Amino acid sequence: MTLPILTALPGERRGYVDGPDGQLHYRSMGEGPAVVLVHQAPWSSIQFRHAMPLIAQAGYRAVAIDLPGHGMSDPPAAPSIEAYAAATGALIDALGLAPAVVLGHRGGGLAAGRLAADRPDLVRALILDNAPFMSAEDRAARIGRFPDNQEIAPDGSHIAERWNWVRRVGDKDWSDETVHISVITYFLHGPWKEHGHSVIPLFDFQADVPRISVPTLIIGSRTDAVFPSAARLREARPDWAYAELPGGPGMVLDRIAEWWVPVERFLDGVAKTAHSATIADSES
Repeated sequence: MTLPILTALPGERRGYVDGPDGQLHYRSMGEGPAVVLVHQAPWSSIQFRHAMPLIAQAGYRAVAIDLPGHGMSDPPAAPSIEAYAAATGALIDALGLAPAVVLGHRGGGLAAGRLAADRPDLVRALILDNAPFMSAEDRAARIGRFPDNQEIAPDGSHIAERWNWVRRVGDKDWSDETVHISVITYFLHGPWKEHGHSVIPLFDFQADVPRISVPTLIIGSRTDAVFPSAARLREARPDWAYAELPGGPGMVLDRIAEWWVPVERFLDGVAKTAHSATIADSES
């Protein structure tokens, strides 16, 4: 396996905007209606390295954020889903992307959903890619499940241990390249590497789901541990669109062609239609 690029991806532009807790790093590719991508914990914008070119080629502007404390963004004063949602909103505001389609993967879906509930003026439509939708009991059982060891092993074994942990509990579809990127990205976060995981069970998404008024697509991947959440979301919001994928949480990473089919269909239904209407209004 050849080492993959982790910094400057071909065809992208990178930049910073000021957020509520400091600088926010983002990647951007393409032109057109904006699609803002919000990664899962403990990844970063690099998670969408295969998705961004497809989104750009389809006539959209793909913008992937590094959430606070992830990638190259400054850490928040206190990690929370609310802080991540506010950071995503600040990015949309600073880059003039509103209203944008916002796609959140797993924990990133919680941040995207909170933003859609609080600031529908910034969000044209929402895609919840395997977002966890848990009861209070389920959330309580998850608290503390991700211990955060900050020690560097003198023999470097902490890196190999992380690799083995990902292979043991992660998506079976992940390639060696994806596991490599996940391990490097994890340690890049330094002392904030588990903050994204730690805040997920502290957030009550059940309170936000009824408040979301924008068109929404639920994506459920059958072999993802959070797949039952998709059924619960469908029950809570039968008016939302739904797509089911055959793999796990890594489809956006290693099975991108399959992942892209329902995403492109939804985007074409909400983003380009609205964009064309806006142009028509401006010309009339």
